[in-house]
Amino acid sequence: MKLLVFAQTPPPVHGQSVMVRTLVDGLGGAARGTEIEVVHVNPALSRDAADVGRVRIGKIFALWAACWRALRARWRGRGAGGMTFYYVPAPGKRPAVWRDSMVMFALRPFFTRLVLHWHAVGLGAWLEKKARAPERWLARLALGRADIAIVLAPELADDAMEFAPRKVCVVPNGIDVSASQKQNVERGRAVCRLLFLGLCSREKGVFAALDAMAVLERETPGAFELVVAGAFASEEEEREFNASLRKCVRYTGPADDAKKHALYDGADVFVFPTHYAHEAQPLVLIEAMAHDLPVVTTHWRAIPGMLPECPHAQIVGVHASAEKLASAIRAVRGAGPVNGTMRAHYEKHFTRSKHLATLVSALRKTEE
Repeated sequence: MKLLVFAQTPPPVHGQSVMVRTLVDGLGGAARGTEIEVVHVNPALSRDAADVGRVRIGKIFALWAACWRALRARWRGRGAGGMTFYYVPAPGKRPAVWRDSMVMFALRPFFTRLVLHWHAVGLGAWLEKKARAPERWLARLALGRADIAIVLAPELADDAMEFAPRKVCVVPNGIDVSASQKQNVERGRAVCRLLFLGLCSREKGVFAALDAMAVLERETPGAFELVVAGAFASEEEEREFNASLRKCVRYTGPADDAKKHALYDGADVFVFPTHYAHEAQPLVLIEAMAHDLPVVTTHWRAIPGMLPECPHAQIVGVHASAEKLASAIRAVRGAGPVNGTMRAHYEKHFTRSKHLATLVSALRKTEE
């Protein structure tokens, strides 16, 4: 089986690009014996987190150059059995929908099979409520009747089903995170350290975390501190965040892998009150569980099904009040030592090896 992967890998670093890199780097080892040959074409459309989804003329030239590289790779890879085209569809954003349509019409006719891996959420609802009639027709023609649609969880299948794929496979995300060497060493100190890590935006929940921190500081001064790490989605939100800073909040900037894992190791509770429109199955929650951290998050998309049912995983409603979020933080703090519960859930469901094995099985279904 020959698989052409047309998708961006880091930079920028976000869940989708990380999982594409996992596929590209890992399939060779995971699929040795399954005879899957991977060819990767990286469109490299976005420069950084703020550039994701942004309209920029340079992206058009980069996209067509990537399509030309894909066609050359397809020509070199011609032979018995053809080649399978792997693509990650966009969420419900007009420029991204037109981009996907351009790619599909330029490349899909030259490939034997199509695999769509749905990492983002919202395209189906956007087509129904906001798209113009020509856009609905164009998107359904371009993305319709894929051989395999891969979704991250059963509750995220609506977008894929909108395009009537021949088969739907569930493949949860999975990453490698070594067991922390600092687990429970610093935890239990007098000051409880909360961590928010991810894109710093209102939708991702950074301002909700700030509001909850204000409640905690008002009720028990000095008992909690909040560490925030990540890039800002916009300059406006960065200015608003800086204007809201207080002594009990520390911003550490964007985090590479080493810094990120050090932040997880030094935290007592991971706080992620997201309501991001295109959120699916956040990698930061998987990383937090891998570090055996208690988690406070929102009842949003696939998040409830990701977490174990235990006192160390608290889920609040979307747009919950600062008081309710602060109460959930107190609840996980008062639940006692985690003692490996969150790490065990990660190892059972979200490891890299499990992800790759399930992904290979799904890709193989294109040949059935």
